[in-house]
Amino acid sequence: MIKYAIIGAGWRSEFYLKIAALLPNEFSVSGIYIRNSEKQKEFAKKYNVKICGTLDGLLKTDFDFIVSCVNKDGISDMIKTLTALDIPVLTETPVTDGTLGGRVQVAEQFHFMPRNQAYKKIIDSGILGEVHSVRLSCCHDYHAASLIRFFLDTGFEKPEITSISLIDPVTRYNSRAGYITPAVIKEEEKIKIFKFKDKTAVYDFSFEQYFSDIRSSQINIRGTNGEIVNNTCSYLKDGVPQRFEIYRNTYGVEESLDGMCLFNITGGGEVLYTNPFPLARLSDEEIAIATCLVKMKAYIKTGEAFYSLKDAEFDCAII
Repeated sequence: MIKYAIIGAGWRSEFYLKIAALLPNEFSVSGIYIRNSEKQKEFAKKYNVKICGTLDGLLKTDFDFIVSCVNKDGISDMIKTLTALDIPVLTETPVTDGTLGGRVQVAEQFHFMPRNQAYKKIIDSGILGEVHSVRLSCCHDYHAASLIRFFLDTGFEKPEITSISLIDPVTRYNSRAGYITPAVIKEEEKIKIFKFKDKTAVYDFSFEQYFSDIRSSQINIRGTNGEIVNNTCSYLKDGVPQRFEIYRNTYGVEESLDGMCLFNITGGGEVLYTNPFPLARLSDEEIAIATCLVKMKAYIKTGEAFYSLKDAEFDCAII
């Protein structure tokens, strides 16, 4: 059982509450610290969780670590407060100060998402040859920087960056709160070109992509012997072009009665990714966050980092 407490009542904190609710044998929330009285009432109605009006009250609950979901202006101060008490912290992004001490990891979830783990397994298999280029249009800013480094394995090498900004007129019909009256907006599209010593990356993103089916995610990973374009992998074998589709195997479709959930991702006759939380109705984002929680518990026991303050600071700095 992984036990954690939560600080903050923003949108991100609800992911951690939902994960515990859907996987009660694996995760448990000891309490959530919320200062705002209206938010306290709202969360008390929505979730079966102990509401704490003070930090001291939260610290009296039984937890392995604290998940900090405070707003970005308060992230560093909250880390300092908790680490001064020798409390392990899993903090939400962004983190711009890599010098903070203590037992802290950052919940950078994108490289733990099922699709990205499947891509990484293909890269590590060697069939693409030397991977040298990524074109990424799926997530914003520091998340994109972390994925670029994850796919290209560039470590802490600082790239040269060229940036431009465009306007993308698009009909907005959906939002974080759900469907809205459709209207054309002028969305900013950010494009950045990263030049490392021997590798390159192109970042192209607008926030509309997170909630719109008419602005799709696009990922292209290129190596000397092949490439991945979204769900298709092409490569050479003995000089002959080969191709396979990357396929999501999902329960709950058509006559399947197992419930809507991802089971695994396959391609080229291989299992590229297996969901560690099968039968729970989790989105890919939630699977990735739950993976961060598991890795945080392991970090406390072994000291093995999965995304450090140094990583977080670097990704914020280069984007």
